[in-house]
Amino acid sequence: MRQSIIILAFILSLNLTASATSTYLFPSYMSLDLEQIALEDELFISTETALEIEQEFTIESLVVEEVEEEVILNFDTSEYLPEDFNALEGKNEINWDELEIIEIEEEVDLGFNPKDYLPKNFNPYKGMHCSSKTVVVSLN
Repeated sequence: MRQSIIILAFILSLNLTASATSTYLFPSYMSLDLEQIALEDELFISTETALEIEQEFTIESLVVEEVEEEVILNFDTSEYLPEDFNALEGKNEINWDELEIIEIEEEVDLGFNPKDYLPKNFNPYKGMHCSSKTVVVSLN
């Protein structure tokens, strides 16, 4: 009998401490919610405030400053370059008309035949207005 009374008292005390801790934690959750709401108000400003800020600043009023950082290589680069090396030598001597640009066409494999998914008599050039000198060839 005494053991059952002790066990009941123990269970009752556990319930009391559990309810006491839950009421203790509730205000802290409330304060966290209030802090979160305040932060959200500051971070995500209303549209009226955004319009006021936009009217105060214009793009022309912004000043962009570029910061050039010095590169430190921790070795002397002149040891690895030829004597009398000038990186800017010949910079303005390039004749762009003499350069021949070669475009390498790469074959694209889609893994399927795109004609199977296009309508019959599909012509991607239909409706294009071309001059008489231009020749448009259709694969259909």
